[in-house]
Amino acid sequence: MTVAQHVFFLGLGGIGMSALARHLHSLGHVVGGYDLTPSPLLDRLKEEGVWVGHSDDPDDLPDWARQKTPTLVWTPAVPADFKLKRHFESRGIPALKRAELLGAIARNSPTLAVAGTHGKTTTSSWLADMLMAHPAGCHAFLGGIDAATGTNLLSRPGAEWHVVEADEFDRSFHQLHPTHAAVTNLDPDHLDVYGTEEAFRESFHVFGSQVGQTLIVPHDLPWPHQKTLERFAVVDLGEDVPEGVDHLATLRPHAKSVTFELHRNNPDKICSFEAAPALAGRHNTANALVAAALASHAHVGADVLAHRVESFGGVKRRMEVHWDTPEATYIDDYAHHPSELEALLSAVRSRWPDRHVTMVFQPHLYSRTRDFGAEFARVLGQADRLFLLPIYPAREAPIPGVDAQWLFDNISSPDKHLVASDSIFTSLKACPVDVLVTAGAGDIDRLVPQALQHMQDRRK
Repeated sequence: MTVAQHVFFLGLGGIGMSALARHLHSLGHVVGGYDLTPSPLLDRLKEEGVWVGHSDDPDDLPDWARQKTPTLVWTPAVPADFKLKRHFESRGIPALKRAELLGAIARNSPTLAVAGTHGKTTTSSWLADMLMAHPAGCHAFLGGIDAATGTNLLSRPGAEWHVVEADEFDRSFHQLHPTHAAVTNLDPDHLDVYGTEEAFRESFHVFGSQVGQTLIVPHDLPWPHQKTLERFAVVDLGEDVPEGVDHLATLRPHAKSVTFELHRNNPDKICSFEAAPALAGRHNTANALVAAALASHAHVGADVLAHRVESFGGVKRRMEVHWDTPEATYIDDYAHHPSELEALLSAVRSRWPDRHVTMVFQPHLYSRTRDFGAEFARVLGQADRLFLLPIYPAREAPIPGVDAQWLFDNISSPDKHLVASDSIFTSLKACPVDVLVTAGAGDIDRLVPQALQHMQDRRK
């Protein structure tokens, strides 16, 4: 596939779309796009020279988008009958899915990909950080904003390796044919797309079959035949190491540092090092291990791996600590699946033991809430205090009988509250808040500035 000199994105403000726009702009393409809602991310793109519009009227397009024949890129988040999409298609310009463009960019280059229900963004960002510390660098398309650089595209001119997230939504990752890849976990999700858990798992197996050389998976994850399969595990000191593990992280009780061992074709050891992972939680130790294992395939050495495991600055909205004092702590996270919420709460209690945790959660999608209602109810009940917001519908129409009240009624907790976004801070002021956690994949991030101010004011 050849990308035209001019490229127009429908849904430019999406995290994956904007990374691709940045990359093409850096290569000298004339780039622009539409998005319904203004955002700081779009403001940053404007500053970088990317045309940004919020009108769906074709007359408001830039001259080049009306007079030239651009490559048109869209995301399924934009309706198929959207006015601007129909305008371009009436001119004989077909719409290319974001995943197709990403696949085309990475296809002829050595590529490292991270798949899995959870942990893709943190792991791929950690991996990119490791490669950027190596002289060769990389081109990394991230599904979040790297906290250290403030961007979702990490790139070095002339870099050979590409780092991508292999997104399972809409089977997008079937457009990828990476050199090496990892699957972090395989909890069912997106059943509105797949229908059954079996179809969900089979989609990952198809992705795995497209990996050119090595696939890295958890030690306990069943997997069909693979050309080269490597397995990883996180164990506590003194535990038996599962058989056939190639990449290992050993946790020591009451110690911050972790011993990492990377093997190839076990038991041939590539390297080992000791490091204190920059991000808290057992799941983040696993993320660091997977990133290091993939980076080793790109010839990144042990010294760099150890340093970057400890110095990684994290990703915006992935257990992002906005305020941390003995009197008041505030964390924001993208968690929107029961397993992610459970890992988040576990990590918070590990880092801030013996403190009272208040969680504000915004469910994402009616279908996900319905499909995992019992799991959501169980995990949300683990917070010391819960404020539950209405379901963020995203691309979905309401499902009869599935709403925040339905979920709320099934949560066994003595301290739970069903609130609206515009009244959450009134509710928070009515109770003492020690550790505050906001979580969700909808628009709950818009509450972050107020939540931060609320926790800072507790010192006064």
